Amino acid sequence: MRRLIAVSSLTLLCACGTAKYETNADGSTPDLYRATEVLKWPIVDGAHQSSSGNARIYIDPSVKFDNDVRLGNGVRIASDAFIDEDVMLFPNVTVGEGSQIGGDAIVQSDVKIGNKVLIRGDAKIGAGSVIEDGATIGKWARLGNNVTVGAGSTIGAGSVIGDGVTIPKSKALAPSSRVNADK
Repeated sequence: MRRLIAVSSLTLLCACGTAKYETNADGSTPDLYRATEVLKWPIVDGAHQSSSGNARIYIDPSVKFDNDVRLGNGVRIASDAFIDEDVMLFPNVTVGEGSQIGGDAIVQSDVKIGNKVLIRGDAKIGAGSVIEDGATIGKWARLGNNVTVGAGSTIGAGSVIGDGVTIPKSKALAPSSRVNADK
C-alpha cells in the first residue's frame, strides 16, 4: 500500500510540474531580474532602468515584495499590489492596483492582471492571458495561453483551463475543474 501511495504521489507531482511554464512559447528562457535589485536601479522617466539600459520595469512605490521575486523587462506593477515569495513575472506583465500574487506563482509574458485580483500560490498563468478586475485564481490552478477570466470570476484550486478559453464575468468554477476551448 505504501508503495502504491508513493508511486501515485510521484506521478501526480510529475504531472503538475512547472517546467513548461518557466520558458517562453519558443522554448527560450526569459531574462528575469530580482525585485530587490530592480528597486536599486535608477528611475528614468518613471521606470527603474538597468545600467545597461536594456530593461525598464515600472513599480509603484507602494508595492510590497516578499523574498526572491523575479521580474521581466516591461513589467508594470500598480499601487498597493503585493507580490509574494518566489513569484516570477515574465516580460510585459501588468499587475493592477491592489492585486495580490501568491508564492511560487508563475505569470508568463504579456499577461494583464486587473485591479484587486487575487492569484493564490503555485498558480501558473499562460502567456497573453487577461484576468479582469476582482477575479480570484485558486492555488495550483493552471491557465493556458490567451485565457480570459471575466471580472469577479473565481477559478477553483487545482483547476486547469485550456488555451484560448474565456471564463464569463462572475462565473465560479469548482476546485479541480477542467475547461477546454470548444473546437
